Amino acid sequence: MGCCGTSRAPGLVTRGQIAVGLRDLGVAPGDTVMIHAAVSAIGWIVGGPAEVLRGVFDAVGGGGTVMAYVGWDGSPYDVTIGLEQLPPQLAEVWPAYDPATAGAVRSWGVLAEILRAWPGALRSPHPDQSFAAVGPRAAELVDEHPLQYGMGAGSPLAKLCATGGKVLLLGSPLHHATLLHHAEHLADVPDKRVIRYWAPILSDGGKAWVRIEEFDTGGEGCLPWFGSGDMFDAIVRDYLQGGRGAVGPVGAARSHLFDAADLVRFAVEWIEARYAEPIPRSVEIDVDVAGPDDHAGVLGLFERMDEESAGSVAPRGRLATRVDEFLESSDRRVLLARVDGAAVGVLVALRAAGDRGVLEQAFVDPGFRRRGVLREMEIDAAGYLRDAGCHTVQVHVRAENALARHAWRALGYAASEEFLARPL
Repeated sequence: MGCCGTSRAPGLVTRGQIAVGLRDLGVAPGDTVMIHAAVSAIGWIVGGPAEVLRGVFDAVGGGGTVMAYVGWDGSPYDVTIGLEQLPPQLAEVWPAYDPATAGAVRSWGVLAEILRAWPGALRSPHPDQSFAAVGPRAAELVDEHPLQYGMGAGSPLAKLCATGGKVLLLGSPLHHATLLHHAEHLADVPDKRVIRYWAPILSDGGKAWVRIEEFDTGGEGCLPWFGSGDMFDAIVRDYLQGGRGAVGPVGAARSHLFDAADLVRFAVEWIEARYAEPIPRSVEIDVDVAGPDDHAGVLGLFERMDEESAGSVAPRGRLATRVDEFLESSDRRVLLARVDGAAVGVLVALRAAGDRGVLEQAFVDPGFRRRGVLREMEIDAAGYLRDAGCHTVQVHVRAENALARHAWRALGYAASEEFLARPL
């Protein structure tokens, strides 16, 4: 059988297969679809990534519209956030955002730039929260995108809901559902975090800088979230567990399709049920060197870490022996973080060979993540290793643990080596 038919060829995925998979998932002719895609998850695309988009166009037909969140790869968001005044030197040299030519954010995947540059694509005028769309409803979706609170009323996300649109996660993780930022904007809850930044736009043939205000869609987030994983993951999982949305394969990618307005309604109710009262973002953290009297607290955290990472807990006796070894080791320091007297985090610092230190057994209670617990333990661990003569410190993070990688990078860690492994 040739590889260009609609039946799936091993390792290869064609435009036709993608269209069939999307139709099976629930995409219909005439649909308006916002797409998030992890192209590599789909398989080896015959003809390259652009064929994925052609498959989506085939599924929605000539009467359908496809939209994506593309941003601007030249946005000064990161360097101007929080600034009351714009530095004159920066204001002079930074080019204005031009919707016709400004590139999409590259780290958001190859498909964002492909859609942005697609013949007939239209682009919203927002210099940071930019959307692009192709199809009969493209102008309706992206025109007149408000500069202030660009994920709220009048945004392309609001219009997607109003037009009966759908959200497609084509192999993308659940927390990539940008639409949920719209739900955060709509939810009537206190203490949503507001940020401000500057951006240059075209105005009267020249450049004008504008100060933009919005609820935080990155960084610390609009709302404090201390659960395991990402808050958007939790919302979408609860939505799916209620029997809503569609799940199925497209190529090799596990994909999801949601009714945009229904997902937003669910998410607003979910948020309002959990954030009706203000939740403090910070807590008082005490970090101490663990001793024999802390055995039970360390063991309890080791058990929870084992369950979270492996899905099961090693025999208690074996874990207890490991705790004893760590507490008695002359080359290790076990750090225990407490909040209001309760053990909420553990980190083991090891003086390895030479001038190298290693951080082991890092775990924070899911209810206290994103509150600075890991940071406080790492500060003490780094001090111990520095005093012991170490010049560098390493931590091993599993490739699939994106949240852990993000947490360590936020503390200044960067990849130094790549380890390749395979099962035996």
